[in-house]
Amino acid sequence: MDYENTKATRQSYGEKLAELGEKNEKIVALDADLSAATKTSIFAKKFPKRFFDMGISEQDMMSTAAGLATFDKIPFVSTFAMFACRKGI
Repeated sequence: MDYENTKATRQSYGEKLAELGEKNEKIVALDADLSAATKTSIFAKKFPKRFFDMGISEQDMMSTAAGLATFDKIPFVSTFAMFACRKGI
């Protein structure tokens, strides 16, 4: 395997999210205080007005994303899976 040319999945996610954000102004990103790890920080740097750091509040983040979707936004929520499922979302 060519390890020199491999990329972490989350790095690819952050880059693609920023690329999609350039193509569609309706895309917003929400993160649960993990943007450096989830790489949504890439999107945040390009589109600070469309990025929301929700803090350690995954349940609220999901509800906020649902609300944004009702207003014609396309939300991408990012956190670690173990945090997303622990609060009965």
